[in-house]
Amino acid sequence: MANDPCLGMLGLARRAGKLAYGDELVRQLCADHKARCVLVASDAGESTAKKAALYAARANVPFVSLPHGKDELGAAIGKAGCAVCAVSDIGLAAAAIGKLSAQHPEYAEVAAQLGEKNARIQSRRGKKKPRDRETQPAAAQSAEKPSRKPNGKRPPHAGANSRPTSPRSVSGKRPHRTGSRAVSQRKPSENPRARRVSK
Repeated sequence: MANDPCLGMLGLARRAGKLAYGDELVRQLCADHKARCVLVASDAGESTAKKAALYAARANVPFVSLPHGKDELGAAIGKAGCAVCAVSDIGLAAAAIGKLSAQHPEYAEVAAQLGEKNARIQSRRGKKKPRDRETQPAAAQSAEKPSRKPNGKRPPHAGANSRPTSPRSVSGKRPHRTGSRAVSQRKPSENPRARRVSK
């Protein structure tokens, strides 16, 4: 069983980073709806197989019970032992189950299902949505409309009339506020102390 083509494809999926193994990783992959099929070893525990079948049902992907044991499956993916795994790439999943169905005819239905899904996905890849060329020039024209030319009038300047001004003293400076009273600044000619100093 070391040269089994199905196990070889699972090993390839593991090296490509497209294989999740172990209960927790398989559950997460199925919860994210990234799994394409869930596979369980023939000698896996009953509770493990039930959980794997439940994950596959929730993700709406095929559940496959392999004719290989945990040790064989683990050796194929480079682990000591593996009871459950899931493939996230549709091409690798279809190829693995296709090779399995060539040796075991009971897997032909699942292989056909994955093969059809793979063909649908591959046919959608690389196809670009066709552009509607009739509406495109109209949209381009509306986007390229020339901006309105200035009519020679200057826009109103946001000057002193645009916002309320605070009262100013005779010197043109704002009054200093000490507490609640406003102390106005007087010219030296009006200030008696300044007059004394100037004399």
